Amino acid sequence: MESGDRRVDLSPGEEFAGYRIERNLGRGGMGVLYLALEPGLERRVALKLIAPEAAADEVFARRFAEESKIAASIEHPNVVPIYAAGEERGIPYIAMRYVSGSDLGRRLAREGRLEPAVAAALIAQVGNGLDAIHAAGLVHRDVKPANVLLSEVGGEDHAYITDFGVARNVATESGLTQTGRFVGTLDYVAPEQISGDAVDARADVYALGCLLFKLLTGEVPFPRDAEAARLYAHLNDPPPAPSLQASAVPMALDDVVIRALSKQPGDRYPSAGDLGRAALAALSGERPELPERTVATGAAATQTAETMALGSGDGGQRRRWPLALGGLVAVAAIVAGIFALGGGGGGGDAPETKASTVATPTSTLTRSELIAKADAICADSKETYKGVFSRESEESPDIAYSQVLVGISTRAVGRLEALDPPPALAKRYGEYVQAQERVKRFDREALEAAKAEDAAAYREARERRDAEQSERERLAREIGFEVCSVSGG
Repeated sequence: MESGDRRVDLSPGEEFAGYRIERNLGRGGMGVLYLALEPGLERRVALKLIAPEAAADEVFARRFAEESKIAASIEHPNVVPIYAAGEERGIPYIAMRYVSGSDLGRRLAREGRLEPAVAAALIAQVGNGLDAIHAAGLVHRDVKPANVLLSEVGGEDHAYITDFGVARNVATESGLTQTGRFVGTLDYVAPEQISGDAVDARADVYALGCLLFKLLTGEVPFPRDAEAARLYAHLNDPPPAPSLQASAVPMALDDVVIRALSKQPGDRYPSAGDLGRAALAALSGERPELPERTVATGAAATQTAETMALGSGDGGQRRRWPLALGGLVAVAAIVAGIFALGGGGGGGDAPETKASTVATPTSTLTRSELIAKADAICADSKETYKGVFSRESEESPDIAYSQVLVGISTRAVGRLEALDPPPALAKRYGEYVQAQERVKRFDREALEAAKAEDAAAYREARERRDAEQSERERLAREIGFEVCSVSGG
């Protein structure tokens, strides 16, 4: 390469920053990855060169240099080690450990989807790796199958999270760079990255939930043909239940995925490791081995203390995204104006930090807090239900309609179960959640009847669900709920 040549296409035998290129490993939106030899140590490395158009962004270049130093300090068995980072002839680069094997994207291309136990084990490893990244103050922002490398250790799959070329220090406010570059991959992007809200480690929790759904079903959570439609779905559509897409997926994993894909960051797992442990526990029928907690520090830490619990300081009121055509038009404008995407538990826990002592999101609530948060959940469910309600679909088997209702009831149950009521209300609240569980069961029975084209069983399931309404309302009134005690969803 001649001096001043800013191209990133190198040929075998060429040298760059003291590394001798052996072959091209792949190209993404942010640059090119090579297998290279470090002559002095005679070790092979994965050498990533950042594309000049990305490096030309002054903000990106500065963050790249800052984050590379932080990333190089991370030592965790589920994080690809970074050996060196710098700039050569105007092109930023990273030298990382070369992991011989494959990645999750290629494995999914071969197998379609993974067995639930395998998927949960891999997600737990990736979650542990992300916890280490978050503990260092970074948010990855591009968690996806291609960025999870796989190797075999002792006959078992070993996962490494990689590609810090698009990870960003999140001291700034959104998923957009100052020049309008969107950081992330569309099928795995968190709502707050799309809307321009503050982003912290929980954006990676959302992406990890999307990845879990992909591993379990072979599909992304919101498959849409148009880019604007995918963005809109991340902002508005209820999280899907993976068991509805793949019958081999246990229903216990539905709640895990749905919580991870909550629109509001405060409704999700506080850490990626918590998500991984919840997936493993759902399969074993046991409780997670560790209490939920955040490990994120610095700029990756939870932005506000109140978002560590369901709802927020506004009494649990949730942001209402537009559900009409105007909302889709607005998202289309986002796509047109800012669209430039990045390319495309065996590891133990993240390093201990003081942040690990932060109170968990399931700490006991006061009576007023419980009422505010449960009513917010009921309001959200009712609003979504009203938006899709169809009298004709209530009376005649409709698979698509039934799938949406199962998603609504499953998500509501998962969120209600995450609330920890005061001792005086624990018994009644438990009975209320059980009534909600019965609604979810009746919705599932209706879905199965719709698939079997059994009109009589379909109507019976709908009638049983409706009959449960009066019992739910009675229990809600005894507790003191307002929204939950009124008919309408």
